[in-house]
Amino acid sequence: MNKLFVALRAVRDMVLPESVYDFWCEELGLLARREQQVARAVKVVSETPETVSIWLKPNRNFKGVAPGQHVNVSFLVHGHRVQRSYSVSHVKGRLFRITARKVEKGKASSFLNNHAHKGMIFQLEDAYGDVTVSHFSDTPALFLAGGIGITPIISMLERWAVTFRAQPVQLVYWGKRAQDLAFVERLKKLAAEHSWFEFKLLETEFLERNADGTPKLFAETSAWFQELTEKLPSFNAFACGNDGFVHQIQERIAPWVNQFHFESFTPLVFAGEPGAPVQINLTRQQRSVFVPSGMNLLSALEKAGVRISSGCRRGTCNTCSCKKVSGIAVNQSDNRLHESSDSGFKPCTHSALTDMTLEL
Repeated sequence: MNKLFVALRAVRDMVLPESVYDFWCEELGLLARREQQVARAVKVVSETPETVSIWLKPNRNFKGVAPGQHVNVSFLVHGHRVQRSYSVSHVKGRLFRITARKVEKGKASSFLNNHAHKGMIFQLEDAYGDVTVSHFSDTPALFLAGGIGITPIISMLERWAVTFRAQPVQLVYWGKRAQDLAFVERLKKLAAEHSWFEFKLLETEFLERNADGTPKLFAETSAWFQELTEKLPSFNAFACGNDGFVHQIQERIAPWVNQFHFESFTPLVFAGEPGAPVQINLTRQQRSVFVPSGMNLLSALEKAGVRISSGCRRGTCNTCSCKKVSGIAVNQSDNRLHESSDSGFKPCTHSALTDMTLEL
């Protein structure tokens, strides 16, 4: 049977070029593709007034994803394809869930919250991320989440809820107000049902403020924090949230715990003025650098110490071309905005207007 299947696929590949095969599968509403990884939305759930969860069923080309990992997904927004990276918030077999919180001027997040629907098609890339459920399987775990940073954490918690768990897990979840946070009721239920899980919710609206106006995440005089610090040396900790949140966590928690992992993100916001710093995330080099907005991106990256192959430096040789995963750039020759994901993005002809992720 396997030999027959292989033979039939070989005949198909000879008779139908990939572009023709993929085109007709898409026209007929099928998920089948020769190589491309795609998924169909099978369920859309509003978690809060500004947060939506989408369950995705991928085709057979998708290699799968583990709780705690991320997936780059792309979809059409008013005729233009955009790509964003989402932490999966649940994994069930081959099905997985992504959760998007609407942000101001966020093209992708606003579209998903307003227009995501059952049957919507998404293109996928391979899952990535080293901090997964297996990292905490045999050790006490401390999770620290800020806002939508809860997504990779709840995927791990819900996996443990249906498997045997002996080691303790503590979660501290910060957000402006409880009613604006996703999965709060689900987390409370998990804490009530499982003795290994403790959950604390802190509303930043009511916390004391630092000198710069940001909420103080830890009140050192509070009983719960004092109790926590006694346990910290035995914990493996994981923090996820925006840059400011993770920075505070690092300062207060990292010196205490056995191991500390973190993931941070910055909302897609235009630089306030030319020359303001924007963050460029380099996925292959696994680091980030800050460059001035409005400056030629190739030159700015080189000045920041990034090694990048280049040739003509004017957009004709493609030597510096790379994949732009997310972010907004402007073409310096004609001032056109470059918003979508692009596998042939040329740093030598563009400057960054927002934070950006490049496959470099």
